[in-house]
Amino acid sequence: MILGELLLVVLGFIGILAWAGHPWSLNQIIARPEISHVEPADMMDVEERPSVIKIMTWNISFLYGEGSEGPGYEYRDKKFFEDKLELLVRQIKEANPDILCLQEIDFDSHRSHNINQAQILAQKAGYPYVAQAVSWESNYIPFPYWPISRNFGSMKSGGAILSKYPILSHEVTLLQKPQGNPWWYNVFYLHRYLQKVSIQLGEKTFNVINLHLEAFDKVDRLSQIKLLSDKVKNENINLVTGDFNMVPTGATKKSKFFNTDEYENDASFEVMNKSGMQEVIPEEIYLKDENQYFTFPAWNPDRRLDYIFYQPELKMMKAEILPSALSDHLPLRASFQIDSPRFNPYSQ
Repeated sequence: MILGELLLVVLGFIGILAWAGHPWSLNQIIARPEISHVEPADMMDVEERPSVIKIMTWNISFLYGEGSEGPGYEYRDKKFFEDKLELLVRQIKEANPDILCLQEIDFDSHRSHNINQAQILAQKAGYPYVAQAVSWESNYIPFPYWPISRNFGSMKSGGAILSKYPILSHEVTLLQKPQGNPWWYNVFYLHRYLQKVSIQLGEKTFNVINLHLEAFDKVDRLSQIKLLSDKVKNENINLVTGDFNMVPTGATKKSKFFNTDEYENDASFEVMNKSGMQEVIPEEIYLKDENQYFTFPAWNPDRRLDYIFYQPELKMMKAEILPSALSDHLPLRASFQIDSPRFNPYSQ
């Protein structure tokens, strides 16, 4: 009798775990999701053959801001997220990137009231092409753990690339979850990912990778960087951007941060440098004034986690960290000359 009841409890627990963690996804699945076409409410004119493009990367922490990682997290009502989304639209319009790469953006999640943040942002900020990379999808996420009223609940989140120019193809690689995590923890844990799109810029086609790499396991993150480096060497990748969760090799501070993260003996940045790509803020410039280039946490930045790498044949014109209080990360924007100007300003 007791054994039977115990068996029912175990089976019930397994059933609940299976339902909550569904749908499962295997490691390193490569998917080719569809590309959305949006009718923007206020579409700005774009050049048919651009000579200069601006690209921007931003981990928006599902527009929650401080506390989004769990500690200090409290439930927020729908108006909170609607207001933050309006502020995001305004700041994106001011920054005016041609290609916008976002991480930790919600598509249909209970924690942000099932608002598709990518689609609304695209429609209101003027981006007709949207590629969504779902990297975290579960029926129920029991985090933060207690009380239950604070749980994230149903989850559909990941990365998104918004573009003013046509997105021709879209490929998503879901990366292996940390092998050091308990199996039951990985049932609910998000996938890190590489999101690759091909974008038509006039007569040129640019391949762009948007990513979000492992934050809490250095060994796992290094393996992801090596996979990325191989992809860069074997494929025609023009730009790689996103939240790398690494600090520059020469960073003065690599441990004893407020959230206990530490980056000592992490070779991720060095491996990325050997990929042949360059970073928009060279390390020698970064080391002259580290504070100017910190991107996390937004309210009191003490490290750099966000980067834009590019192929040397591109001419990088300007890179800057932009101020914002919307997320726990700050956005990074860079401008590139990809072609000669169509008109010679000195010809007349």
